[in-house]
Amino acid sequence: MDTIARLNEFMNDRGMSLTELSERSGISRSTLTTAVRRNTQLSIDTVEKICKGALQIPLYEFFASDEDWKMLDYYSKVRGQKDERKPQSSFFS
Repeated sequence: MDTIARLNEFMNDRGMSLTELSERSGISRSTLTTAVRRNTQLSIDTVEKICKGALQIPLYEFFASDEDWKMLDYYSKVRGQKDERKPQSSFFS
């Protein structure tokens, strides 16, 4: 996964600058600027700091694709429907 591209998506969605990202995550602006300019992949530790501090999302959300979310939404809807084949006992609820 291109962590810089994904980070840019989140920043654009939130209207967040690199300066703001730096302040909220505790990662220096120069480190972030260098990573973006060189298009180097961010370490998992850096991504985790960004997720916790600046984006306020769980780490898995950073790495989940749109397809992952569509599939999760689909399965949530399917599981929410009553399955007539399942025994109607509180034991299985």
